[in-house]
Amino acid sequence: MGVNDSPLSRRKVVKALAAGTGVAGLAGCSGGGGGGSSDGDSGSGDSGSGDGSTTSSSGGSSGGDKAVVRVGGGGGSWGEDRQAAFFEPFANGEPPYEEEYNYKYITASSEQYTAELKRDPENPNYELVELDGQRAELLGQNDALIKQTEFDNYDDIPPAFKNEYMGGTVYFPRGIAYREDKTDKEFNTWDSLIDPDLEGKVGFEPWDNAGSKYFYVINKIKGGSLDNIEPGLEWLREFVETTDPIIFDSIDQARSLYLNDEMYVAPFLSARAENIEIDEGLPMGFSVPEGGCVQDYWGYPITKHTSEDRLEQAKIAGNGNLAPEPQAKFAEIMGYPPANPAATEMISEEVKEKHPMISPTEEQRQRYDVGIDWLQVEQQKQEDGQRFKKIIAGA
Repeated sequence: MGVNDSPLSRRKVVKALAAGTGVAGLAGCSGGGGGGSSDGDSGSGDSGSGDGSTTSSSGGSSGGDKAVVRVGGGGGSWGEDRQAAFFEPFANGEPPYEEEYNYKYITASSEQYTAELKRDPENPNYELVELDGQRAELLGQNDALIKQTEFDNYDDIPPAFKNEYMGGTVYFPRGIAYREDKTDKEFNTWDSLIDPDLEGKVGFEPWDNAGSKYFYVINKIKGGSLDNIEPGLEWLREFVETTDPIIFDSIDQARSLYLNDEMYVAPFLSARAENIEIDEGLPMGFSVPEGGCVQDYWGYPITKHTSEDRLEQAKIAGNGNLAPEPQAKFAEIMGYPPANPAATEMISEEVKEKHPMISPTEEQRQRYDVGIDWLQVEQQKQEDGQRFKKIIAGA
C-alpha cells in the first residue's frame, strides 16, 4: 500500500485491515525495524521496534574477555542512532564509561521480545531490551527484569520518567501536528479534529501503536474511566463518521502523507513534526491539546535470569544509559528531550531552537499529567481494542 494511492482506496484497505484483531493487521509495517525509523510507540510503532524480523550487528570488539551484552531494539536509522548514542560509547570506553565493553545489537520488534519475556522470563535472548515504562513495569512484576533503583544514576531521573525496573533515557512529547499552509484552523482540543471541512485529511494511529494511548486520554477528558470507556467510544464514532480518517500504520508513512498533501492534521510526535519543517520546509504547527495528552518515556530495562557475567556487564551499560552524556547525544540527533535533566544543559542552543518541545513549557507539562494508570491499561487494552477497531473499520 503506497503513499500515492488515492485517499479513498487507501482508507478502504486500512478499514478492512482494522477489522482484524492481530497486531499484524494494523501495525505490522512499522518504521523502526527493517528499514525506516520510528519513535516512542508500543508494538511495531514508534519505539523503533521492528517488524518482527531479527538481525544483528556487533559493536565493540576491543572489550577484552568481557562478556558480550545482547541488546534488543529498533532497526533502521532509529536503531543506528540509538546505538550511536547509547552503545557505541559503551563499546569504545567514551564518557560516561572509562573502559571498553562488548555488545551485540539485535533488531527485533518490542512486541516480539515482550511476548517472549512474558512467556519465558527465565530464558531471555537479551540482557537489555528497548521498552516503554508501562511494559517494563509489567515485565518487572512478571519477574523478568531486575530493579534499577540501586543504580548510581537512577536518582538523577525525575519520577515522571522512571519506575523501579527502568529509568528513562528519552521521552516523547505528543500532540496534534498540522500543516499550517493547508488549514487556518486551530487545534487546541481533541474535538478540533472532528470537523467536516477536514474529511479525508485527518490521520490517526491504530490501536496497537499509539492509538490506544490517545483513546484513553480522550475517554478520560470526556468523563470516562478505565472501567467505563463508552465516552471515548462515543467520541470515536463521531470522529470516524465526520472525518473518515486515514489510519497510518507507521510514523514514516505519516510523514509521507503530510509531504504528499494527503493528510493535513493528526496526533503526532513533537520532534517528527519539527523535523518535517526543518528537513522539508513545510510550515508545521504543533499543539498540546487542552485537557490532556500523551507523553511516553522509553529506556533499557535489564533481564533478570541471564548469566552472571552478562548481567554484570548489562548493569554497567544500564547505569551509563541514565547518565547525561548519551542522553544529550541522542537528543542532538533526534530532537526529543532527554529524561535526565542534566543532559538538557549539554544540548546546543541551535537544537533547542529547532526543537521547542525539547523544553516544554510548564503549561504543556501540566497537560501531560493525565493521571491514568497505564499499568492497568496494559492489562485490559487487548479487550478494549476490539471495540475501537470495529468502529475504525466502520462496523
